[in-house]
Amino acid sequence: MGLTGEDNETVRVPNPMIGFGIYSNWTIPKFLYDLPPEFVDSKYFCAAARKRGYVHNLPIENRFPLVPLPPQTIHEAFPLTRKWWPSWDIRTKLNCIVTCHSSAKLTERIMKALEGYDGIPPERVPRGVIHECRKWNLVWVGRNKVAPLELDEIEMLLGFPKNHTRVISRTDRYKSLGNAFQVLSSSYFSLEFKVPLEFLCNACIVMQ
Repeated sequence: MGLTGEDNETVRVPNPMIGFGIYSNWTIPKFLYDLPPEFVDSKYFCAAARKRGYVHNLPIENRFPLVPLPPQTIHEAFPLTRKWWPSWDIRTKLNCIVTCHSSAKLTERIMKALEGYDGIPPERVPRGVIHECRKWNLVWVGRNKVAPLELDEIEMLLGFPKNHTRVISRTDRYKSLGNAFQVLSSSYFSLEFKVPLEFLCNACIVMQ
Protein backbone atom coordinates (compact mmCIF):
# COMPACT_ATOMS: atom_id res chain seq x y z
CA MET A 1 0.00 0.00 0.00
CA GLY A 2 1.43 3.39 -0.94
CA LEU A 3 0.63 6.62 0.82
CA THR A 4 1.60 10.16 -0.10
CA GLY A 5 2.98 12.31 2.76
CA GLU A 6 2.84 16.05 3.07
CA ASP A 7 6.15 16.37 1.21
CA ASN A 8 4.71 14.55 -1.85
CA GLU A 9 6.97 11.56 -1.29
CA THR A 10 5.41 8.13 -1.67
CA VAL A 11 5.79 6.09 1.51
CA ARG A 12 5.61 2.30 1.60
CA VAL A 13 4.13 0.88 4.79
CA PRO A 14 6.47 -1.77 6.29
CA ASN A 15 5.04 -4.89 7.88
CA PRO A 16 5.47 -3.67 11.50
CA MET A 17 3.20 -0.74 10.64
CA ILE A 18 0.33 -3.00 9.61
CA GLY A 19 -2.17 -3.46 12.39
CA PHE A 20 -2.84 0.13 13.37
CA GLY A 21 -6.34 0.76 14.61
CA ILE A 22 -8.60 3.73 14.05
CA TYR A 23 -8.91 5.76 17.24
CA SER A 24 -12.68 6.24 16.87
CA ASN A 25 -13.19 2.48 17.06
CA TRP A 26 -11.12 1.93 20.20
CA THR A 27 -12.26 2.09 23.79
CA ILE A 28 -10.24 1.33 26.92
CA PRO A 29 -12.22 0.11 29.94
CA LYS A 30 -11.59 1.72 33.30
CA PHE A 31 -11.66 -1.60 35.14
CA LEU A 32 -10.95 -5.24 34.30
CA TYR A 33 -12.84 -7.76 36.42
CA ASP A 34 -13.23 -5.06 39.09
CA LEU A 35 -9.44 -4.53 39.14
CA PRO A 36 -8.46 -0.83 39.11
CA PRO A 37 -5.79 0.31 36.62
CA GLU A 38 -2.15 0.35 37.62
CA PHE A 39 -0.58 3.77 37.05
CA VAL A 40 2.99 3.96 35.79
CA ASP A 41 4.95 7.11 34.94
CA SER A 42 7.36 6.87 32.02
CA LYS A 43 9.77 9.28 33.75
CA TYR A 44 11.21 6.14 35.37
CA PHE A 45 11.92 4.65 31.93
CA CYS A 46 12.91 7.60 29.73
CA ALA A 47 13.53 11.37 29.66
CA ALA A 48 9.85 12.35 29.48
CA ALA A 49 7.07 12.06 32.04
CA ARG A 50 3.90 10.27 30.96
CA LYS A 51 1.60 8.85 33.60
CA ARG A 52 -0.76 6.26 32.19
CA GLY A 53 -3.22 3.84 33.75
CA TYR A 54 -2.82 0.23 32.59
CA VAL A 55 -5.87 -2.01 32.88
CA HIS A 56 -4.58 -5.58 33.23
CA ASN A 57 -4.63 -8.80 35.22
CA LEU A 58 -1.00 -9.72 34.53
CA PRO A 59 1.41 -10.98 37.21
CA ILE A 60 3.09 -8.21 39.21
CA GLU A 61 5.92 -10.29 40.71
CA ASN A 62 9.46 -10.31 39.32
CA ARG A 63 8.89 -7.54 36.80
CA PHE A 64 11.81 -5.69 35.31
CA PRO A 65 12.32 -3.01 32.63
CA LEU A 66 13.50 -3.80 29.14
CA VAL A 67 17.24 -3.14 28.77
CA PRO A 68 19.17 -1.27 27.66
CA LEU A 69 17.20 1.66 29.01
CA PRO A 70 16.88 4.71 26.74
CA PRO A 71 18.40 8.07 27.77
CA GLN A 72 17.06 9.09 31.17
CA THR A 73 17.59 12.87 31.08
CA ILE A 74 17.11 15.66 28.55
CA HIS A 75 20.85 16.09 28.06
CA GLU A 76 21.39 12.35 27.59
CA ALA A 77 18.65 12.27 24.97
CA PHE A 78 19.71 15.51 23.26
CA PRO A 79 23.37 16.16 24.11
CA LEU A 80 23.67 19.14 21.75
CA THR A 81 21.30 21.12 23.97
CA ARG A 82 23.79 21.07 26.85
CA LYS A 83 25.91 23.83 25.25
CA TRP A 84 23.02 26.31 25.26
CA TRP A 85 21.17 25.26 28.40
CA PRO A 86 21.02 28.19 30.88
CA SER A 87 21.94 27.52 34.50
CA TRP A 88 18.55 28.77 35.71
CA ASP A 89 16.66 26.12 33.73
CA ILE A 90 16.94 23.19 36.13
CA ARG A 91 14.80 20.75 34.16
CA THR A 92 16.21 17.26 33.75
CA LYS A 93 13.03 15.62 32.43
CA LEU A 94 10.49 16.71 29.85
CA ASN A 95 6.82 16.92 30.69
CA CYS A 96 4.12 14.75 29.18
CA ILE A 97 4.14 14.93 25.38
CA VAL A 98 1.13 16.89 24.14
CA THR A 99 -0.90 16.53 20.93
CA CYS A 100 0.33 19.77 19.34
CA HIS A 101 3.44 21.96 19.30
CA SER A 102 4.25 25.55 20.21
CA SER A 103 4.09 28.39 17.73
CA ALA A 104 7.01 30.19 16.13
CA LYS A 105 5.70 33.40 17.70
CA LEU A 106 6.18 31.97 21.18
CA THR A 107 9.80 30.95 20.60
CA GLU A 108 10.49 34.38 19.07
CA ARG A 109 8.89 36.08 22.06
CA ILE A 110 11.10 34.08 24.43
CA MET A 111 14.21 35.05 22.51
CA LYS A 112 13.31 38.75 22.62
CA ALA A 113 12.58 38.54 26.35
CA LEU A 114 16.11 37.25 27.00
CA GLU A 115 18.13 39.26 24.49
CA GLY A 116 18.34 42.35 26.69
CA TYR A 117 20.38 40.60 29.42
CA ASP A 118 24.04 39.56 29.22
CA GLY A 119 24.01 37.57 32.45
CA ILE A 120 21.23 35.96 34.44
CA PRO A 121 18.00 37.90 33.81
CA PRO A 122 15.71 39.11 36.62
CA GLU A 123 13.80 36.32 38.35
CA ARG A 124 10.46 37.16 36.74
CA VAL A 125 11.87 36.56 33.23
CA PRO A 126 13.21 33.01 33.74
CA ARG A 127 10.05 32.13 35.67
CA GLY A 128 7.87 32.97 32.68
CA VAL A 129 10.23 31.31 30.20
CA ILE A 130 10.44 28.07 32.16
CA HIS A 131 6.65 27.99 32.48
CA GLU A 132 6.34 28.00 28.68
CA CYS A 133 9.23 25.54 28.28
CA ARG A 134 7.56 23.08 30.63
CA LYS A 135 4.17 23.52 28.99
CA TRP A 136 5.44 22.93 25.44
CA ASN A 137 8.55 20.81 26.12
CA LEU A 138 10.86 23.38 24.55
CA VAL A 139 14.60 22.70 24.49
CA TRP A 140 17.53 25.08 24.06
CA VAL A 141 19.07 25.01 20.58
CA GLY A 142 21.01 28.29 20.56
CA ARG A 143 21.78 31.39 22.59
CA ASN A 144 18.44 32.52 24.07
CA LYS A 145 16.77 30.26 21.49
CA VAL A 146 14.31 27.46 22.25
CA ALA A 147 12.56 25.07 19.89
CA PRO A 148 9.89 22.37 20.11
CA LEU A 149 10.82 18.73 19.70
CA GLU A 150 10.86 17.31 16.20
CA LEU A 151 8.57 14.37 15.48
CA ASP A 152 11.40 11.84 15.22
CA GLU A 153 12.69 13.07 18.60
CA ILE A 154 9.27 12.48 20.15
CA GLU A 155 9.18 9.00 18.62
CA MET A 156 12.57 8.27 20.16
CA LEU A 157 11.46 9.47 23.60
CA LEU A 158 8.36 7.28 23.47
CA GLY A 159 10.32 4.22 22.34
CA PHE A 160 9.15 4.05 18.73
CA PRO A 161 11.41 3.49 15.71
CA LYS A 162 12.26 6.59 13.70
CA ASN A 163 9.49 7.50 11.21
CA HIS A 164 7.11 5.01 12.82
CA THR A 165 4.22 7.45 12.30
CA ARG A 166 5.35 8.95 9.00
CA VAL A 167 2.46 7.42 7.02
CA ILE A 168 0.07 10.11 8.26
CA SER A 169 0.06 13.91 8.17
CA ARG A 170 2.28 15.99 10.42
CA THR A 171 -0.68 17.23 12.45
CA ASP A 172 -2.02 13.72 12.97
CA ARG A 173 1.45 12.50 13.92
CA TYR A 174 1.51 15.00 16.80
CA LYS A 175 -1.98 13.89 17.85
CA SER A 176 -1.13 10.19 17.73
CA LEU A 177 2.13 10.57 19.63
CA GLY A 178 0.48 12.86 22.16
CA ASN A 179 -2.08 10.16 22.92
CA ALA A 180 0.31 7.20 22.77
CA PHE A 181 1.61 4.97 25.54
CA GLN A 182 5.36 4.90 26.16
CA VAL A 183 6.64 1.60 24.71
CA LEU A 184 9.17 0.81 27.44
CA SER A 185 6.60 1.51 30.16
CA SER A 186 4.18 -0.87 28.48
CA SER A 187 6.81 -3.57 28.04
CA TYR A 188 7.28 -3.54 31.82
CA PHE A 189 4.00 -5.45 32.10
CA SER A 190 4.54 -7.96 29.32
CA LEU A 191 8.21 -9.03 29.24
CA GLU A 192 7.34 -12.27 31.00
CA PHE A 193 5.21 -13.19 27.99
CA LYS A 194 7.94 -12.29 25.46
CA VAL A 195 5.69 -9.96 23.47
CA PRO A 196 7.49 -8.85 20.26
CA LEU A 197 8.60 -5.22 20.34
CA GLU A 198 6.96 -4.59 16.94
CA PHE A 199 3.61 -5.63 18.40
CA LEU A 200 4.11 -3.34 21.40
CA CYS A 201 4.89 -0.39 19.12
CA ASN A 202 1.63 -0.91 17.26
CA ALA A 203 -0.34 -1.47 20.46
CA CYS A 204 1.02 1.67 22.13
CA ILE A 205 -0.13 4.15 19.51
CA VAL A 206 -3.54 5.06 18.13
CA MET A 207 -3.59 6.42 14.62
CA GLN A 208 -5.72 9.54 14.22
